[in-house]
Parts: sequence; structure tokens; C-alpha cells
Amino acid sequence: MNNQRQALAAVDALGNLLRKEIAAIEGGQFSQLVEYSGEKARLSAVLEKQLQENPEAVSKEQLSGLKELILRDQQHLQQAQRATAEVIQEVTDTRERHSLAGLYGREGAKRVNRATPSPSVDKSF
Repeated sequence: MNNQRQALAAVDALGNLLRKEIAAIEGGQFSQLVEYSGEKARLSAVLEKQLQENPEAVSKEQLSGLKELILRDQQHLQQAQRATAEVIQEVTDTRERHSLAGLYGREGAKRVNRATPSPSVDKSF
């Protein structure tokens, strides 16, 4: 019975933590994600241990609800990761556009940097 209580407590705590993490992502409070990751790993390990000792300690409905939260959290984390990667790429591109990189060749001569390529004329008839 003690095992079942610990498993149920771990499911509840993990569910609450996942809800907090989802709210933090949706609210743009990414610094809190670092705090949650350690606790999430600890609670997951506790739940895994309890379920190994007694697989029926938690009902399938409760585990299904937890799985839905995990998948929702995963989607939010992936979206945040993609958005962060896009911002990093945009900052990198902006830095390159506003730097001297590419303006001068190896010998120090200024390169021709046109916004549009020079038009070519077909001279064959």
C-alpha cells in the first residue's frame, strides 16, 4: 500500500510539474525550465522505480493522462527549440550582414557587393 501511495504521489507531482512547465513555456519564462528539469528527472525516476516494483500501483487512466501531459510538454519544448534556433540564425545572419566579413578579399581589395546581380546580355544570335 505504501508503494501505491508513493506512486500516486509521484504521478500527481509529475503532472503538476508538467503543467507548470507548459505554463512557463507558454508564458515565455524559459529560465524556469532549468529549475524544472532536475525535479522532473527525479520524479520520473521515483515513478519508474515504483512501477517496476508494482506495475498496478497506478491505473491506466492516470498513466494515460500523464502521457498526454508529457506529449503536450514535448510539443511545447520542440516549438520553443525551433523558435530559439530561428532567432539564433537570424542574429547570426544580421551580424554577418553588418560585419566586414565578405566585403574584402584575401589581398585586402574591396569586393564588389551588389544587392542585385549584374544583368547579363545574351550576345549570341
